[in-house]
Amino acid sequence: MTSSQTTGRTENKFQSRQFWQLTVICGTQFLVAVDYSIINVAAPSIREGLDFGSGGDIAWVLSAYPLTFCGFLLLGGRVADLFGRKRVFIWSLVGFALASLLAGLAWSPASLIAGRALQGVAAAFIAPAGLGLLQAAIPEGPQRERALGVYGAALSAGFVSGMVLGGVLTEYAGWRSVFLINVPIAVIGCLLARIHLDESRDTGASRNLDLVGVALATTGMVALVFALTEGEKYGWTSAPILLSAGIALPAVALFVWVESRKADALVPISIFRTAAIGAANLVTVLLICSYGGMLFILTLYLQTHLGLGALATGLAFALSGAIAVVTGIYAGKLVERFGLYRVLLCGIVIETIGIVVMVGLPEGHGLTLVLIGTSVNAFGHILALITTSIAGTNGADEGRRATAGALINASQQLGLAVGVGVVTSVAAHFAGDLAGSGALLEGWRWALWCSVGFAAVAIVVTVLLRGRFRGEAAQGT
Repeated sequence: MTSSQTTGRTENKFQSRQFWQLTVICGTQFLVAVDYSIINVAAPSIREGLDFGSGGDIAWVLSAYPLTFCGFLLLGGRVADLFGRKRVFIWSLVGFALASLLAGLAWSPASLIAGRALQGVAAAFIAPAGLGLLQAAIPEGPQRERALGVYGAALSAGFVSGMVLGGVLTEYAGWRSVFLINVPIAVIGCLLARIHLDESRDTGASRNLDLVGVALATTGMVALVFALTEGEKYGWTSAPILLSAGIALPAVALFVWVESRKADALVPISIFRTAAIGAANLVTVLLICSYGGMLFILTLYLQTHLGLGALATGLAFALSGAIAVVTGIYAGKLVERFGLYRVLLCGIVIETIGIVVMVGLPEGHGLTLVLIGTSVNAFGHILALITTSIAGTNGADEGRRATAGALINASQQLGLAVGVGVVTSVAAHFAGDLAGSGALLEGWRWALWCSVGFAAVAIVVTVLLRGRFRGEAAQGT
């Protein structure tokens, strides 16, 4: 064996320390993803256990986590870059454990909502810090592409596992266990992080935090996500939604204007011109619009129309989750062999086909159709999502690694809010024009066509911006 062959083989393998770093980072991201979905199944037991009554306050238990998670992501990324990614990662895990303890020991609806909101804030620091640490530990090229594939697989596994674990824990250990189980896991994560992770940060920047940018970004994102996710519930022309939109749009516009004129900006606008970062974030929003909207509609179909329980519904998505995990593990190798642009485009096309299979949701015996469609969709979706993650983080300056990770996470959250908001409104509109038992079903079919539309737009955008993705692929090789 020649020396060059030995070197190439070594470069494509993870060293022992890199393996443990990847394990710790992916393990914590799995935890963050689990808590995003685990609460859905436990909601009925929580409503009864804490005497929420017939009011809508239980909805805040569900939405407090994603609202604060999305709102504080950009702040979390910049703080990690400036003050040390390992330090922020560990202390955020401590905060996550304490917030989970508060939620698990909640004595009133308000204390539970506060615990969930604090969980979201802590997760908003964990996610970008972890992605920044991964980029610092593993150099650009085949190794990082494979690492990001494993990272994406962990997120997919966590989201699906949350739907199953929530049902199991609630059934056999009570709803409080859904939160309390996080405490020992987070503590173990802290200990492993102290041992295996290396500190990194932006050594060339002052530690002056862009407080104006923080205020505008947090206010704008929280208000925007609230308006998009709660519009159907309150009514799109209701006072809460119009007020949220009236706050969000000026805040976002002012944020862009302010950041383009500051040297120490929270998110420098120039980062979107770096390699494929801007293109990757745009495609990510469209991908999650499609996937998130589809998942929401299928959940309603399985539970409301087919009569599956929450746990059975979670198990129905387990097959697609397993496919996503396996695909994620090997996605980096596919990118290495065929190139980022080709894998991205093929992934979106396959994802679109998976949704098209399901648009004609049948009156009965639809479970088989859902299993087939979500399995095809999961394979394509995880391929596309991992390639956008690679393009959205490679090429970022050393001092902006966590910021680039925060942007990708924020794009995913924004896509989820837009996708769910749009398909919910479309489903309600078309169902409202009909009468009888088939009204809901017809609304869901039109909603799935919206998911197809988002995916189709993602295909068009990817083709139009192929030069960005091909340039990124060339840069990374």
